[in-house]
Amino acid sequence: MIAAGAGLSVGSDPVEAAIEACLAAQDRSGAEHADLCLVFCTSGAHRAAHEMLHAVRRVTGAHAVVGCSAAGVLTDGQEVEGGAEGVAVAALVVRSDALEVSPFLVDETEGLGDAAGAVAASRLASAAQAAELVKRAPTDSVMFVLPDPMGLEPAALLAGIARTAGPVTVMGGVASGAPLFELCNTEWVSGALAGLIVSGRAAVVGVAQGCEPIGEPFVITRGAGNLVVEIAGRPALDVLREAMATVPGGERRIRAAGLFAGLAMDPAKSPLGQGDFLVRNLLGIDAQTKAVAVAEPIHVGQTIQFQIRDAGAATRDLVDTLRGVRGALAGRPPAFGVYFNCAGRGRGLFGEHDHDVRLIRAELGDFPLVGFFGNGEFAPVGGRNFFHTYTGVLVVFPETDGTT
Repeated sequence: MIAAGAGLSVGSDPVEAAIEACLAAQDRSGAEHADLCLVFCTSGAHRAAHEMLHAVRRVTGAHAVVGCSAAGVLTDGQEVEGGAEGVAVAALVVRSDALEVSPFLVDETEGLGDAAGAVAASRLASAAQAAELVKRAPTDSVMFVLPDPMGLEPAALLAGIARTAGPVTVMGGVASGAPLFELCNTEWVSGALAGLIVSGRAAVVGVAQGCEPIGEPFVITRGAGNLVVEIAGRPALDVLREAMATVPGGERRIRAAGLFAGLAMDPAKSPLGQGDFLVRNLLGIDAQTKAVAVAEPIHVGQTIQFQIRDAGAATRDLVDTLRGVRGALAGRPPAFGVYFNCAGRGRGLFGEHDHDVRLIRAELGDFPLVGFFGNGEFAPVGGRNFFHTYTGVLVVFPETDGTT
């Protein structure tokens, strides 16, 4: 059995806000004490972060406490974004004999040179240290990573984890706000990577990249590196222009929305649908060659479909993602969930408060949820771990494992 609860509090004092959030979470869980507490807080909490962590441990009894600073925080009840007065603290407590939790902290604040190579090497070392824990865990493990954005090399981090730990699912978000900090048990640091490995129950993951496809999917027939030269034997720019011509609302909507490339992850899958594409920025075009540059390595034979991102597209994508999560749960109630939301979404994109958490409740029902608005997200697409931006990443742990 899994007992969980979430709480959120906004106040002038970080310690009091943390206590109030944790008391609410503990009360909703129904458990006397917790094994795990995830805590996300806006940056004003830095002035009392150490005292806040001790208060969290006193209230919850959790031996594992992990979190970070955030531009905004959320629970299943509401979202509190940057600009709110005071300090906002969101907490999730979990008590379960079915789950094993292993927190870790890789403190990278010392010994970093200015060269990018030194930063990348440090990130690889971080991944290797964290991955040692995964080697001893079951294959259903999820690794949550909460890195500081300063000096972050996401590709190097993921490569190090893959090389050392193999195909573990990597989820997480990049700490945000100012000042930045990461939390692990009784330690709070900056420039570090806080993390958590959860095993014992397979999680259900939903990745909403906030886009909808335009035009048709075609195969890349010429290109190399991150440059798409031809699609279906035609200049890539011509195909992009045809796709843009299909957008309802025409050029006005395209100017307001962002243009992106969707790269299919499974070359054998047809037809392609929601969740089958890795969405990446368009970096530019070459008017002479009519080539299109994409912010991801491409290869000949890969399927590409152009995408747009605006509030309408992001809403539809999130709804489709949540329905996919509901289908994967197969009737099992969620015990708890964590939602990593990009700071570029929220009220700034949708023009309203609580947009994503309201949709999550509508599609999946009421269950304990915690999360934050970060500087980027980690989640798998097509069975491979990637770093994302402007994405909502939901991981849900069901009450039962589905085997009985």
